[in-house]
Amino acid sequence: MASTVQFLDHLEANVDTAAVLRIQGYRGHREPKAGIREITARQAQLAQQLATPKAIYREVQILAIDEGTIRLEDDLLLHVGPRIAQWWCGSHSLALALCTIGGALEERVMALSKKGDHAEALILDIAGSVALASVADQVRRFICEKASNSEIQVGPALNPGYREWPLTDQQLLFSLMPAENIGVRLNDQFMMIPKKSVSFCAGLGVIKTLQHFNRCDHCGVSKCPYRRGDKQSKTD
Repeated sequence: MASTVQFLDHLEANVDTAAVLRIQGYRGHREPKAGIREITARQAQLAQQLATPKAIYREVQILAIDEGTIRLEDDLLLHVGPRIAQWWCGSHSLALALCTIGGALEERVMALSKKGDHAEALILDIAGSVALASVADQVRRFICEKASNSEIQVGPALNPGYREWPLTDQQLLFSLMPAENIGVRLNDQFMMIPKKSVSFCAGLGVIKTLQHFNRCDHCGVSKCPYRRGDKQSKTD
């Protein structure tokens, strides 16, 4: 039986200016001009002010993991694909999480764009993504610490739209999570609103943990500006 939903508070939207600059392409020996650095620092601070982090968490029993599907209680079937099914092999439950920083930042980005402040709008949008990533990292740590206390091994945290997992499965996850309680909904294309929201799952009770797993090593989008790390994972 699915566990009760937990609302996670005490979350912080941390925005590292260096991370925002890196996503803009300033890495290695490429240094930003003083004006860009100033705008980035200002927008990073604004992103922290506008963000209202919220998250919910739930665990659902896994009935079976086949070659490319995961069958949950109530006969819900997730079409995760063979690679993810392998990474979560042995799991007895699926950890579900949904995080958001709200819609205020998105509204400010649109307002800046309408005024013609396109550079500030773009950098604020990037800062919002960094803020959301920091919230998601905190939720992932919560999942790992909770599992560790019960001596349970956790698989990598992944979401619909990643590799072979179709985005349409997002609606199945939302059927298990009261997303409206943190102000998140799906549109007709299965995209989340507000945009600065993210869902993810992780297998609980995996047979083999993947040390230092980097999802960017397996996503197939090598030139993504949000890519983390440069080395290929040894688990591929």
